[in-house]
Amino acid sequence: MKIAIIGYGKMGHAIERIALERGHEIVAVIDADNTADIEGEAFASADVAIEFTTPATAPGNVMRAARAGVPVVCGSTGWADRRTEVEQAVTEAGTALLASSNFSIGVNVFNIISRRLAAIMAHLPQYKPTMTEVHHVHKLDHPSGTAITLAEGIMEEDSRVTSWSDAGIVWANAPEPEQRAQLEAASKTLDSVADDTLPILSLRNGEVPGIHTVKWDSPVDVITIEHSAKSRDGFALGAVMAAEWIKGRKGIFTIGQMMEELVK
Repeated sequence: MKIAIIGYGKMGHAIERIALERGHEIVAVIDADNTADIEGEAFASADVAIEFTTPATAPGNVMRAARAGVPVVCGSTGWADRRTEVEQAVTEAGTALLASSNFSIGVNVFNIISRRLAAIMAHLPQYKPTMTEVHHVHKLDHPSGTAITLAEGIMEEDSRVTSWSDAGIVWANAPEPEQRAQLEAASKTLDSVADDTLPILSLRNGEVPGIHTVKWDSPVDVITIEHSAKSRDGFALGAVMAAEWIKGRKGIFTIGQMMEELVK
């Protein structure tokens, strides 16, 4: 399969390595210094493009790829406000888009487990959910897109949980007084959250690739499930697998649809 890579940071390099290991060919690499190459012949020859850039650039990249007739697997988050516009452009171009907040196969298995647990908890009102997500200090947005996806899944399965809330962010590299103040603010937020709201606390620490923890707390016990990424390779592998899956398809797809075929 011929793959074009849009965004050549750490994720782009990991995607390139894993794609080559799986026998694919990289026909184009688009980064900040050669964005015009999306209109080039090499890019147009790709079976699929894999896009990992920024919230500001991702929508334009996907739409330009659609105009070039190239389906896109997009791992950039934070552009939900332009989702309708982008999906319309892809549909009109007759190509395909699979966008996800997290392409890790493990994370998506974790989401299936989390949803099943939430469906059980819908019958056990003594349990209340909370969530924590931990990422590297370079990740500025919070909560993570994965945390929001997990929260939305819980809300769909347990009607008692009607919303999620941002419980704040704590930076491990902040000076101790500032970090203590962040923790105190987060603690107050958690204490004040309504029973029908799922709070999400964000932590930024070192080079952590990603840890998501869901806790269901009751007066007598706590049930905890967690996914911890060891490296970026899990995200890159999932993105390449998504590219393999979307090749030859037309339309708007979700990682959930891909997972249904993988685990059925």
